[in-house]
Amino acid sequence: MKNITFASITLFIIILVIFATTTGSAQGQNQEVTIIAPYKPTISDAEKIPVSATIRDTVVKVPEMNYSIVSRPITTAYEIEPLKPVFLQIEPGQSMSRNYLKAGFGNYTTPYAEFFANSLSSEKYSLGFHVRHLSSQGEIKDYPVSNFSSNRASVYGKRYLSGKVLSADVFYDRNVVHYYGVKKDDTAVFSLPDDDLRQRFSLFGGDLTLASNSKRRNTAGYIAGLRFYHLSDLFNTRETGFTLHSGISKPENILDIASEEKLGLSFNLDFWNNKDSIVSQGNVIATINPYLQLDFEHLNLTLGAQGAFSADSSGSVYVYPAVKASFKVIPDHLRVYFSASGGLSRNSFYAVSRENPWINSVFPFGFTNTKYEFKGGVTGQISQLINFNLSAAYSDAENILLLVNDFFSHYQPDVPLNFANKFTGIYDNAEITTISAEIGYEQPKKINALLVVNYTDYSMEKEEHPWHKPALEVSLFSRYFVDSKLSVSGELFFRGKAYAKIYESFSATEAVRKAYLDVNLSAEYRLRDKISAFVLLNNMTATRFYRWYNYPSQRISAMAGMTFAF
Repeated sequence: MKNITFASITLFIIILVIFATTTGSAQGQNQEVTIIAPYKPTISDAEKIPVSATIRDTVVKVPEMNYSIVSRPITTAYEIEPLKPVFLQIEPGQSMSRNYLKAGFGNYTTPYAEFFANSLSSEKYSLGFHVRHLSSQGEIKDYPVSNFSSNRASVYGKRYLSGKVLSADVFYDRNVVHYYGVKKDDTAVFSLPDDDLRQRFSLFGGDLTLASNSKRRNTAGYIAGLRFYHLSDLFNTRETGFTLHSGISKPENILDIASEEKLGLSFNLDFWNNKDSIVSQGNVIATINPYLQLDFEHLNLTLGAQGAFSADSSGSVYVYPAVKASFKVIPDHLRVYFSASGGLSRNSFYAVSRENPWINSVFPFGFTNTKYEFKGGVTGQISQLINFNLSAAYSDAENILLLVNDFFSHYQPDVPLNFANKFTGIYDNAEITTISAEIGYEQPKKINALLVVNYTDYSMEKEEHPWHKPALEVSLFSRYFVDSKLSVSGELFFRGKAYAKIYESFSATEAVRKAYLDVNLSAEYRLRDKISAFVLLNNMTATRFYRWYNYPSQRISAMAGMTFAF
């Protein structure tokens, strides 16, 4: 059987050789096959059988072809947008303006003017000046005089030195309001001259800061500065504040486990001196915060602690965590973060009067101690157009400030009446839970919008409600560019209901401040390259809402004006 198989394979090979030889002869070629060893049979792929190459004619005849192209456009909703530049580069010869003026006039006899003057681009220094005025003589039906004015003037500048920057700012503010928040059935206040309802805040201050600006990778960074201000009103209340702030950080391979390790320390010293018609005292807060920052490929970690010391009539020491962590789940698209912190702050005359200008000049200013706050969230981009930030926080705070109407103090020493049209402060402990959401949309040169939603739950220790603090706050900011000359902007503010603490027949009770919606709209039209016209419409729903108890807002207001750059 083996002999038959071997003979068959040998015969098959001889036939192939004869076929190849015959084929080569037909083309004018001779091939010689020499067997130099006994043949060992193997099974090979058919594609590997050797075939002699053929000689192709070098003259190629191109066939005639008739064809046509049918093209159909493919539409897509996706549009590629250029990346936003990291900085603005001024091309040589491009015209720059030193000055900018914006002015307008509205109903309720409301003049407005704002002016900026700045030096041109320089590698040695920058210098600027700013002045602003806004006032209104409007009246609110069934309420006494409600005129107000807001004024500011400031000079600011920077000096660029070798590896450092020296910054300075000096400013003066003068703001006037009237205590018009009086119940409609209380007619005694209408017999008072307008000047007796007047309050004026005069603020003078400045800031001097020296900061490093080295481009070297492994050099230490530092900042040191001094801020000061002096605030006074018409009722012999004064506050002088000084803040010394400093910080230093330097790359150090302490643990040698991260791609970059940085050791840092910050120190702040705040001093206030308060004087009113009754008392005079000083207050101090000193804080120190050492930390270690570790940067891995996808994880950024800050480990630290904060110590605080406060002193008024007595002294206290506090220690808080200072930990932050951020992890890149999807680089440039999704990041989760967490922090554990706390802190000590003072409710100063400056801070409280900015929040509510109708406070009583004799006010119980004090400290708020946030024992701890845990916060976590996720932030990122859904696409190049949409970004988001979702977070939740929980904190335990001692002595949070709540503003309530003052039903017991005289309006002023020479007016032995009480209209409850000023606000005083009470303090309570609270556990605070906050849920926040921010969603932004930006299509360059076309539209941008930002939606912010905050929900805050206060678990009070003694008070029934967190007075004048709504649980739900919604804000929407947007701007739409109709074309290269016209843009339209809008603002929407929704504030949920809140509660005010009032007294009836010397018994404490509560009043509900209804939820309200405030819608503002503006438009700007560019007449020329450096000249524009604008229109503002505020409170377009024309509703009378109350931010503070018994203090209604003006209804719809309108303003038109011009802007000039020169």
